[in-house]
Amino acid sequence: MTRAEFLNALLKQPLVVSVQPNEGSAVDDTETLLRLAKASVAEGVRTLRLEGAERVRRIRRETGAIVIGLIKKTYPYSPVYVTPTAAEVDALLETGCEVIALDGTLRPRPGADDFRSLVARIQRGGAIAMADCDSLEAAQDAVNAGANIIGTTLAGYTDARPATLGPDLDLVREIVQLTRLPVLAEGRYGEKWQIEAALRIGAAGVVVGGAINDPVKNTRALLHVAPQEGDVGAVDIGGTWIRFAVFSPHWDLLEVTREPLPPTKKQREAWIKEQIAKTKVGALGVSTGGVVDPTTGEVWMAKEYLMPDHVGMVFDSATYGLPTRALDDGLATAWGHACLSQFAGKRVATLAVGTGVGCGFVADGRIATGPRGEYSHVNDLPLVNGETCEKALGGRFLGSDASDEDKAVAEQALRVAIQAIQTMWFPEEIVIGGGVGLSSWMQPTVVELGLKPSPFGGDAGLFGAAALVLYPPW
Repeated sequence: MTRAEFLNALLKQPLVVSVQPNEGSAVDDTETLLRLAKASVAEGVRTLRLEGAERVRRIRRETGAIVIGLIKKTYPYSPVYVTPTAAEVDALLETGCEVIALDGTLRPRPGADDFRSLVARIQRGGAIAMADCDSLEAAQDAVNAGANIIGTTLAGYTDARPATLGPDLDLVREIVQLTRLPVLAEGRYGEKWQIEAALRIGAAGVVVGGAINDPVKNTRALLHVAPQEGDVGAVDIGGTWIRFAVFSPHWDLLEVTREPLPPTKKQREAWIKEQIAKTKVGALGVSTGGVVDPTTGEVWMAKEYLMPDHVGMVFDSATYGLPTRALDDGLATAWGHACLSQFAGKRVATLAVGTGVGCGFVADGRIATGPRGEYSHVNDLPLVNGETCEKALGGRFLGSDASDEDKAVAEQALRVAIQAIQTMWFPEEIVIGGGVGLSSWMQPTVVELGLKPSPFGGDAGLFGAAALVLYPPW
């Protein structure tokens, strides 16, 4: 088969199904894999990605599908295991498979043959050479070495590029812009929109494996998270107070302690560690002002006038000695509300109006947030008087003796914030919390706007922090 003929087949059906088992799993059986392959072919799939010479030969013969073949083999002193040497190339050539996939990374290979020589060996044998790459640099090297097809197969599985939560669509985009060679998008594709996005970016096809043929992976993804054993700690850090609560594994609030916000991050960290030692909780959730990277737990942005000396705080297991999850307080509080029975499964937004103003939104069980914990800055929306919503609404600026005029401006700011939330997210429910949001003088406006007062009352931040641990959103 020529590359043009292969591309024509992909044009007619760009979905490539990988039929590979987890080693030792219940489907690690040739007859089972053959049935899985036949099921996909019966639905219109034309191309399969298969591992192992004997399985390639058998499944190719009985399905009539085009096959991308590979052999996984581990050699000492090399991390490369996808068709690593000439021996695996020769074994695949004997099967007659149309395409041979091999590791196209820049990592050292085992044996005497380099990547370029293996590509040439594949092509001399009459097959198409597909480079399984992990980065733009590896793709460029594969192009220079004469590979026929570039795949993003290993993106996120080596040290060359950080792993993305889903497929690395940016790498597909970069490689498509780099070369006129066909690109096969592969790696963590599991939803139709991801496949369509890769094709619109310019991929010639998309390889999907685990989402179709891996019951182990799919079962793990759908398993209910095991309940937390023992009590959990929850920290709520606002512009005025720092609070620590103990929750039962069933999300019951057992005890709360608080003190005025310590002025430095070292003092805050020491106080949290002191509470952990006293209560002996087994996990920690944190709801805090500022923007928190959910992967690292680092506060990388915060407003100095609300949270002085807060940037650089890190909420992780290394710091506190127990499993720890942290998010911005608006996002954490929104997640807490979304876990309640009356809001679960709904498009629910939260506006927390306390010392400052926080906001969050949850739909389809997902928090609307950027990759580094960014949130929608409803608090910074401008008003007609030149102020922001936060400076008109936040307790730091209103004070305890706000005038009627100040309250009127605050009420108008709330209307602006709610209109923005409705325009951005089309929520089914909007929950309001925080000392200002739940104040008696604000209630007529809350009722007028159809907002739901937080069932958590003044403890919404703590409940949200605990929910991050008890019902992990990631």
